Amino acid sequence: MAKDGNGSLESREVFAACIKRCQGDPETLQAIFIDTPGSEGDKKSILEQAFRNVVKEWIKSPAGGLSQFTDLVLLAIGSAQLGVCYHTVPFILLSDVLDCVTLDVCENVFKFVEDQVSTWTQPDFYSSGKILLLRMCNDLLRRLSSAQNTVFCGRIQLFLARLFPLSEKSALNLMSHFNLENVTTYNKDAGSKVTAAETSEVRDPDAMEVTNPDDSFDESSGPIDFNLYHKLWSLQDFFRNPTQCYSSEHWKTLTAAAQEVLQAFSSYKLEDVVQSSSKKKRRKGGDAGGKMQRRSSFVEHTESHYFAKFLTSEKLMNLQLQDGHFRRHVLVQFLILFQYLLGDVKFKTSSQVLTDSQAVWIRDTTAKVYDLLEETPPNGAEFATYVKQALKREENWIAWKNDGCPSYEKPPLSKEQLQPYPPRKHLGDTYAQTTRKIDLGSSELSRLWNLCPDNLEACRSKNRMFVPDVEKFLEEAIEQADPVARVEDEYKVINKPNFAWQSLRLLSRSSPHFFQGTTAQIRPLPEYLEHVIVQVGKDLKNTTSSSSS
Repeated sequence: MAKDGNGSLESREVFAACIKRCQGDPETLQAIFIDTPGSEGDKKSILEQAFRNVVKEWIKSPAGGLSQFTDLVLLAIGSAQLGVCYHTVPFILLSDVLDCVTLDVCENVFKFVEDQVSTWTQPDFYSSGKILLLRMCNDLLRRLSSAQNTVFCGRIQLFLARLFPLSEKSALNLMSHFNLENVTTYNKDAGSKVTAAETSEVRDPDAMEVTNPDDSFDESSGPIDFNLYHKLWSLQDFFRNPTQCYSSEHWKTLTAAAQEVLQAFSSYKLEDVVQSSSKKKRRKGGDAGGKMQRRSSFVEHTESHYFAKFLTSEKLMNLQLQDGHFRRHVLVQFLILFQYLLGDVKFKTSSQVLTDSQAVWIRDTTAKVYDLLEETPPNGAEFATYVKQALKREENWIAWKNDGCPSYEKPPLSKEQLQPYPPRKHLGDTYAQTTRKIDLGSSELSRLWNLCPDNLEACRSKNRMFVPDVEKFLEEAIEQADPVARVEDEYKVINKPNFAWQSLRLLSRSSPHFFQGTTAQIRPLPEYLEHVIVQVGKDLKNTTSSSSS
């Protein structure tokens, strides 16, 4: 290939024309790549620029669609796998598009990125493009609003969690820093009013577009306890920055606010709307399907309450006290704060230590919080159990972080370690080799076990191979079947299930009377068994009389 600028431009145009023409056919692009003169590195650089030029043209064109771009990225992936271009090209194309399109289109493009996660995790693509992919996702997160694009932000975070290992340092908060920028703005003066923009926790660019609550609520909603309102929202500063709780002055503020808020929650009981509505439905339509109705109504009630943030206007205070989801948010924040204060965190300073009285207060308050969670509908006890289990698992992550976040990947075993292990001995073989008596914890089991050291040999013993004599086994039943004996039916042995089962097995092997004719009427088991035993008794009596004569 010519080394002058005109030669490079000509090759780039040839590659661009081929890219537009051979969508989904990287082999054709490979053939043109091989036929083009020049070094492999120069040709790969020119092909990369040709890909970017094609993307640029499609972004400018109003007819350019998402399918065209995804086909182009798939072509770049196939070309990289064939060694035609660098493995970083697909990531560069994705970054170029996400930087130039609207957020609505970005969400559709990112769906394609999520579907190709198996490709990104391949060794060649992962080692070459993980930094580019991380930078692309971070740039996209900066454009999004955590209040208005909460779901999209969560999808990006989950994608990164799937892509990178747990020990990836870029995804870890190694120094345990808190997000101090998350400031909650609320009305601190009882005489002033908070505007709608001030009620949002983050004003720009994540300020929520809401109407002024003062325009929708009046004094008819009930008197407002401004002291409770102030203490409730002042807790958010402790939840945001737990380290200030170790100061004696801030500790007094925390305990006073927590006690009043928890007392308010305890005195104001909530009604389980889900259960009450399901009971009304069951009264109207019966109890059929009641369980399904309760479950569907619970899911509907849960999905209808999805808030990333809560407004902080004092006019909403009475309504928020009646909201079970709002109460759960505050109570769970208490539990997270208490776990940090009591936990062993590596990056705590020497001054960040609780006194004995403070630790006792936190444990007592934690028990009260769990009690309130169990009382908060819907399904309070179940929700409290889930939260307790989640915080229990969080202790494992804290311990892992204190150890320096070691990798979960284990090194491969050496050849010496891969040698076959000696066969494991069974428990019975171990006991069989011992000469002393074995105590299995039960006298009867111990007696049976020690009858013979070898269980298989004991099963083959001739003493176990026996069939009882018909005359002796059925002697009592034959005597009871005689009308002269006058034995009532309820006292006959044929009514015992164990005896009936053993008799049928014995008769099936030794008596022809066991088999009835095809035209015989089917009788109940006791009646049938008594009939067969009578016949057997007659045969035995005839045999005895004939032998004596």
